[in-house]
Amino acid sequence: MVEQLEKDYAGKVKIVAMDVDRGQEVAGALGVMSIPTVIFFKDGQEVARIVGALPRQRFVDEIKARYGV
Repeated sequence: MVEQLEKDYAGKVKIVAMDVDRGQEVAGALGVMSIPTVIFFKDGQEVARIVGALPRQRFVDEIKARYGV
């Protein structure tokens, strides 16, 4: 799903997936306690967080609400 969202919003929103096993330090600093966790940032600040698996449309709705795209 992440790959498709990256394609759908290319040039509008930067979408990045992270392997928490390889980036434990970063995951810890961000307070990631469960997988999946999606963190939305705007201007370098966290503006929303979704923990747990949800339908794709929920992510699309959040992207539209947070970034106006």
